[in-house]
Amino acid sequence: MSGEHVPLGGQRVDELVTRWANTTPSAEAIVCGVERITYGELGRLVDAQAGRLQSAGLGDGGLVAVVLDNPVAALAAMLGVLRAGGAYLPLDPALPREELHRVLADVDPCVVLTRELYRVAVGDRPHRRVVCVDAEAGPTDEGGTQPHAHDAQNAPSVRGATACVLLTAGTTGSPKLVPVSHHDLAMARSAWQQVFGFDDRDRHLHTAPPESAEFTANWVRALGSGGTLVLLHGDEPHDPGARGAALRRLIADEEATVLACGVPSARLLTVQGPPQRTRLRLVTVTGDVWYLDEQRALKKALGDDVRVVNAYTVTEAFGAGTYFELPERDLPSEHGSEPVSLIGVPLPDTYLTVRGPVPGARGPIVLNGVQTGDDGRVREDGLLEFLGRQGTHASAERALHGHPDVHAGLVAEVETKDPRDIKVVAYAVSVEGRRVDPVDVHRHVCRALPGDAQPHAVVPVPSLPRTRADKVDRKNLPLPVDAGTALSSKGGIVRGPASPERATGCMSVGVLVLAAFFALLAWLFTDLLWPYSTDVSAVPSPHAEYFRVLYFCENVSFGAGMAFLLVGRPGMARAGHTGWFTTVAHLSAVWLLVAWWPQDNFYRLTAKTDWPAQAALVYTFNVSLMIAAAVVAAFAAVTPKWRRQLGR
Repeated sequence: MSGEHVPLGGQRVDELVTRWANTTPSAEAIVCGVERITYGELGRLVDAQAGRLQSAGLGDGGLVAVVLDNPVAALAAMLGVLRAGGAYLPLDPALPREELHRVLADVDPCVVLTRELYRVAVGDRPHRRVVCVDAEAGPTDEGGTQPHAHDAQNAPSVRGATACVLLTAGTTGSPKLVPVSHHDLAMARSAWQQVFGFDDRDRHLHTAPPESAEFTANWVRALGSGGTLVLLHGDEPHDPGARGAALRRLIADEEATVLACGVPSARLLTVQGPPQRTRLRLVTVTGDVWYLDEQRALKKALGDDVRVVNAYTVTEAFGAGTYFELPERDLPSEHGSEPVSLIGVPLPDTYLTVRGPVPGARGPIVLNGVQTGDDGRVREDGLLEFLGRQGTHASAERALHGHPDVHAGLVAEVETKDPRDIKVVAYAVSVEGRRVDPVDVHRHVCRALPGDAQPHAVVPVPSLPRTRADKVDRKNLPLPVDAGTALSSKGGIVRGPASPERATGCMSVGVLVLAAFFALLAWLFTDLLWPYSTDVSAVPSPHAEYFRVLYFCENVSFGAGMAFLLVGRPGMARAGHTGWFTTVAHLSAVWLLVAWWPQDNFYRLTAKTDWPAQAALVYTFNVSLMIAAAVVAAFAAVTPKWRRQLGR
C-alpha cells in the first residue's frame, strides 16, 4: 500500500499509526539492534502502555514525563501517552540529578514513565506517580493506593490539543519547554510528505536520541507514512570513527532509503564515503550550521541519485522550517571567499520573515511568528542564508571554517582563573591527515574580521564536544587556561610547566623592575634637563621635605608610565575593544602617568608672567591630560559590541 492513499489532513498522527497497524500489521515498523517490531506488535505495545497509564490515573490532557533511554521503549511510551489522551515530555535519564528534579518540579507531571533503574532519580516528591515499564503491571504500579477519580481530574495537565512538550537543547542558553500541538505534528508531517515524498516503502534511519525534538519529528515522518523506522541502539559507539563505521553498516544492512542525521554524522559519511551497497535516495542534515562546500562534498560522495538537503528548524517552531537542496549547477556563492550556509526556502505552510532594516539585510529569522534566535538574510535569488546563532561568534566561525586545514570549529568565550578575565577562543579540529597550525589559523581568521571580533587564540582539539542530539555542546568545551595552558597574544597556545600563579608573580616582579629603572633614569636626568628645578635649599623646613616627596612621586609616576607603555597593552586588549581604540586608550594612560615629570619641571623654571610660555605649557600638558583622561574613562565605561550581543 502506498502512503498516498492515507489522508494527510484532519487526523492525529498517532491515529494514523494505528491505521497502519490495522491495515499492514505484518509490515516492519521499528528496527533497533536485534529488535524488530511489526506494526501489529507496535499497536499492542501502545495499547498496553495506554492502559497502564490510564490505570495510573492519567486523565484527558494529562502530562506524562517519559524518562527512558531505550529508544523502542521510549517510542512505545510516547505513542501510548497519545493513545491515552495525554501529552508526553521526553527527558534524558542521564541529565544531572539537580537538572532533572528542576524540570520535573517545573512541569509537575501527572505520571512519570521510566525504568526501575531511574525510579529513585525521578521520585524525589512523595506525591508523584511513577510507572516503571520494566515492572509487572498491577492495579497501581506504585507503592501507594489506587488513585481516585477526583485525583485524576485534579492532576496537573496540559489541556487542549497539546501532543507533547519538548525541552530545547540549551546549547547556547538555558533549556526551555516548548508545547507542540497535534495540529503541529500533523502539519509538519504533511509538509515533509509534500517535499520529500515519503511512503510505506521507505526505511528511515535516524540518529537522534529519544529526548530530542528530532526524535519526535523522525517517528512522525516514518511511522506516519507507514515506513520502517531504523534507530541507533543505545550501545552504539561514541568514538567518531567507530560511529561512522556503524552508520555505514546500518545504511547497508538495513537497506535504508532515508537518512536523517546531524552535521557531525554527515561529515563522517563524507570522509568515510557511503557503503558499496546503498539504497539511499534522501539525506537530510540538521542541527548545527552546515556550509555549502560541505553539502556539495557529501553530494559528490553519495552520487547524483541521492537528494542531499540542508534542513533548518528549531524546537520553538516545531514543524515550521526551511530546506535547501543542491541544484545540478554550481551556485555563485560556492566560489566566494567566505563560506556560505544556505537553508533555502520555507516548507509548505511555513511563513518565513527576516526582520532586517531593509530587504536583503541581516536580521532575526522568524518562522510562523516565532523568533528562532538565529540571524539570516534573504538573498536576491530568494534563498535564505543562515548567518549564525544570535549571541555567538558566527562571523569568526565562518572565517575559521574557511581555513583549508580546519575540518570543524567553533568560537566561544572561556574564563581564566580570574572570572573577570574572559577570553574569546577559537577551537579547531584538523582535516584528516593534516595538522592545525594555531598561529597560521589565527592570522587567517583575523584577516577576515574587525579587531573587536577577533579571537584571542586558536586551540587545536581532536574533536568538539557533542550532546546526545549530535549538536555542539558549548557548555563543555575544554578550558585551556585552567588546564595548564597559557593563551599567547599571537593566537597560538604556549604549553609549559609554569603555573598561572607563578607566571603572574614573575610578571609583577618584571613590571616593578622596569618601573624602578625608569624612575631612576628620571631622577638622574632631571638636573641635566632642568638645572636647579628641584633645588629646595632656600625652602624652609618642613616644606622642603614635602617638595622632595613630590619630586620622588613624579619620578615614580614616570617610571610606572614607561613600564605600562612596554607591557600594559595586552591586558587592555582583553577588554575586547577594537585595536585602534585600545591603542589610543593605552597611550592615554601612559601619558597620564609620565606627563607629571616634565610638566612640573617646565612649570617651575618658567616665569609666571611669561604668557607665551605659560600658554604653550597649558595646551601641551593640561589640555592633553584632560583629553587623555576622557579617553581612559570612555574605555572603562563602554562595553564592546560583541559583549553587548552576548548579554542579550
